[in-house]
Amino acid sequence: MSDEETDAGESGDGEAFEPTGRWANPAIYASNWKSILVIDAMLGMFVAWAGFLMILFWNLFIGAFVGAVGLTYLVAVGRRFLQWRWLRREAGLDT
Repeated sequence: MSDEETDAGESGDGEAFEPTGRWANPAIYASNWKSILVIDAMLGMFVAWAGFLMILFWNLFIGAFVGAVGLTYLVAVGRRFLQWRWLRREAGLDT
């Protein structure tokens, strides 16, 4: 088996033994994967809320930037949820 096959997540017989590929996060296979993502989303909510408070009490532009970063992070967590759910289904794990 070549290094390219190993990196692509394929065994010698063509079956995928790890559907996540080279940059796989082992948290995908954890039984508490949803809890991991909820805590991650709470971080994004905290940053977005901090940005909102900055808009109200300090500076509009900096607060808007911080809030946008927090909301962007929340979107990334949502995308990660969909990706992890799909990868768990491909691996035959419960979702």
